[in-house]
Amino acid sequence: MKMRRHTKAVALVAASAVLAMALGSFGSASAQSGPATRLCTWGGTPANPTGIVTLEPGLTNTPSAGPIADHAWGPLEGPGCTGTMDFNGIARSGASCESAIFEGPVYGVPGVTRLFGPGLGPQVQEFLYDRQGNIVGSDQPNVKVEGNSAPNSNSLDCNTPEGFRRAPFSSTVELY
Repeated sequence: MKMRRHTKAVALVAASAVLAMALGSFGSASAQSGPATRLCTWGGTPANPTGIVTLEPGLTNTPSAGPIADHAWGPLEGPGCTGTMDFNGIARSGASCESAIFEGPVYGVPGVTRLFGPGLGPQVQEFLYDRQGNIVGSDQPNVKVEGNSAPNSNSLDCNTPEGFRRAPFSSTVELY
């Protein structure tokens, strides 16, 4: 019975991620027709990720009993994008290395107060919200989980009691 609920939960998160990506693509297509759309980078590029994400306690292959503190920060660059974007929220209860739902406040981006969205493995699709709860953008972080250029971030850490706790990332940020 426990395995069946876990399988359903994973399927639900996967379906949510697909829906979020589809909605993000639809929103992106709509937003590109408007003159106010800005495309920025957060935490560098996939070839040179300069953002840092930390998770406390670390993510493991077992769904968490409670929320996981999640802090991600990095330089924001591009047309009209300067400074540091800082997310200081959580991965909801049930988070694992396989999937998580992220939510919490965002600092350093005018007009953006929080984010919400699912992640599957190292890829995440988050929506950005203003103070009134309107979607004002999206971001797609990609966490670098292994390799020489990613110290302290190895996907094998998911198999340890400490879990996956720190990694570099990069993201595309689209502000509508």
